[in-house]
Amino acid sequence: MNTKKRIDGDYYIETINANDRVYIDTDTLEVDGNLVVSGNLTYINTEELNLSDPFIVLNSSNTATYAANAGVLTHKTASNYAGIRYSVDNGRWEMSTSTSASGETGTWDAIGTGSAGAGGPNTAIQFNNAGTLGGEAEFTWDQNTDTLSITGIVSATGNVAVDGAIQLSDQSSAPASVANTTVLYANTVGLGGTGVYFVDGSTSDELVSKSKAIVYGIIF
Repeated sequence: MNTKKRIDGDYYIETINANDRVYIDTDTLEVDGNLVVSGNLTYINTEELNLSDPFIVLNSSNTATYAANAGVLTHKTASNYAGIRYSVDNGRWEMSTSTSASGETGTWDAIGTGSAGAGGPNTAIQFNNAGTLGGEAEFTWDQNTDTLSITGIVSATGNVAVDGAIQLSDQSSAPASVANTTVLYANTVGLGGTGVYFVDGSTSDELVSKSKAIVYGIIF
């Protein structure tokens, strides 16, 4: 049967010894009112924690002395954690894939600058993929050899390997020369019959096609 106890004033259940505990063995415990828990640790051992509040407030004692860093940690191993935190010292949100139970050691990266959000495999060039970082295994950059590789072809140091057509858009004028460099560009087809031009120092001309070269060889 139902039992209801009404009291006038505070109601205390107090244990005598430091290790004494109070157990409540029931399927569901409902608290109709505010719940205040004072102590060093609060353990919640459930498979799912369901909160209806839109915000969780951490470090709420910031009216006096409080921790400069506060956040959420999750176990990776028995002694290692990953988490996110707000650093008052650095004035930013940070993330870590390896930190301590206190969240104070390990490497913390500013969110948005760490490596966790990179797309594609290692060395893949990053691009905007519908609002997130994307990467392609066949479009990579090797910083050790300064090599750009397209379609998975391994090129020599400092070269670009392309497996496919290269489209050059016509330029309205010849580009400026670059010291110790030959610059290729496209423009309207001229006497060379290719429309592909080069600039090397003070020299600028059109590359000649095979058919044009044969004609010029016969003429001259």
